[in-house]
Amino acid sequence: MIRESKLEILCPRCKVPMDYLSETEKISNSNGKSVKITRYYKCPVCGRRIIDETLIIRDDGTNTVIESHTNGARKLLEKQKVSLIK
Repeated sequence: MIRESKLEILCPRCKVPMDYLSETEKISNSNGKSVKITRYYKCPVCGRRIIDETLIIRDDGTNTVIESHTNGARKLLEKQKVSLIK
């Protein structure tokens, strides 16, 4: 018997499993180029979004800086689902 653990994020409103998606936004200005990557959960029923993580990559031609911001409240939304596979 193999034990498999799967993590689900449930919509606080609808109580259905949410989809995990990513969005990329490119920004150019006089200071250089930036890329913002947002990873989030989206409810397929009501459309509610919960941001999981945001990465900002800045490149000014000389230096590259990567910033990471995470949602500290995400642990409140997690429900662990354990299933057994025979």
